[in-house]
Amino acid sequence: MRLLPYLFAIFVFFTANITHAKPANRYASVAVVQSTGEVLHARHADQLRYPASLTKVMTLYLLFDAIARGEIGLDDRLRVSAKAAKAKPSKLGLKAASSISVENAIRALVTKSANDVAIVVAERLGGGEAKFAFKMTRTAKLLGMSRTRFANGSGLPDKRQVSTATDMAILAAAIYTDFPQYFHYFSLKKFVFEGRSYGNHNSLVGRVTGVDGLKTGYINASGYNVAVTAERDGKRVIVVVLGGRSIRQRDAHAAELIEAAFDELQRREVLLATAMPLKGVTTPMAGPVYPPAGDLGQIEQGSADKRGVRIIIEGQEPAPVPVSISTNPTDRWLIQVGAYSKRDQAKARLHAIGNLSLPALQAASPVVEASEQGGKSLFRARFHGLKQKTATRACLALTGRGEPCFALASTR
Repeated sequence: MRLLPYLFAIFVFFTANITHAKPANRYASVAVVQSTGEVLHARHADQLRYPASLTKVMTLYLLFDAIARGEIGLDDRLRVSAKAAKAKPSKLGLKAASSISVENAIRALVTKSANDVAIVVAERLGGGEAKFAFKMTRTAKLLGMSRTRFANGSGLPDKRQVSTATDMAILAAAIYTDFPQYFHYFSLKKFVFEGRSYGNHNSLVGRVTGVDGLKTGYINASGYNVAVTAERDGKRVIVVVLGGRSIRQRDAHAAELIEAAFDELQRREVLLATAMPLKGVTTPMAGPVYPPAGDLGQIEQGSADKRGVRIIIEGQEPAPVPVSISTNPTDRWLIQVGAYSKRDQAKARLHAIGNLSLPALQAASPVVEASEQGGKSLFRARFHGLKQKTATRACLALTGRGEPCFALASTR
């Protein structure tokens, strides 16, 4: 998404509505399909946690946005203030009144997770850490990160700075979708600056098949956090693990969730490939029929009892395979939020989702689509007129709230 300056005033009120409750414990996790926003696994995914240096993904999102809009260039120099030079580790050790290029700042944030560099970026883009944190929180709301509040751009300890595993997955999806031209920075294995080499704290990059980003984080209050993206055979998943007891335990659990997610997607492909075609059906089905919200089934897949966590794959039906007949399919997508036996139920569902005021759905058209299945009427509650990335973002926001949703290409 591209942020417009005039949106600033509209979202002022959001910061007053963020809860300041201290997270009750540290562990949380979620696994999401990037293309549809489907949640494959969730554990405490919407409970408040401290993001630690995962915060820097939002700092980078705003930096990428500024570059894309021409406000700043990769070769521009960023001045180091006395405050930035005094930042607590992890940091590069920049000297006050020195400077660093924007591109090196990106590399330092991704690999070294440099707190001094995060402050430098916040001061350049926001005019100060507090103003930049407000901008970060406002942007989070625009992305659908409903439970996130930022207090600084680094992730250094601040009891006001809270987020959730779901919100971090939304951010990971957004930065991948909105700034693909810059996403390669997250794959860096090392960064050389002034003769010193810094390795990437995210050791899953290059070690687990398909992993190509994103970010790790740690403070005492949060435990060991990681958000990762991985792609195999054209399928991309996002995994977030918060509150790990150690780097090794966190990484092992994240790798296990990645494997479980891809195993589930592969299982669905096999089911679709071997399914017998229904007689009389000559066109692809528009999508699976979900029960009303709150009535989704669950399938256990594997276990991680040695860590007190079970992997749960939610939703018993295979995800739909989007089929588009549009010459520009990315501009013709929809989301389905429910399917009912009565039209009034579908209308009520559309009204309820509309009342959530999700930014991604502001330009969408609510539609009840009727069809016949097995001699019975079925009414699907859908929002039409979306681009692919907007549909994905909407489903991420909805599933993060426990609402069933899937996205697919429209045939209209």
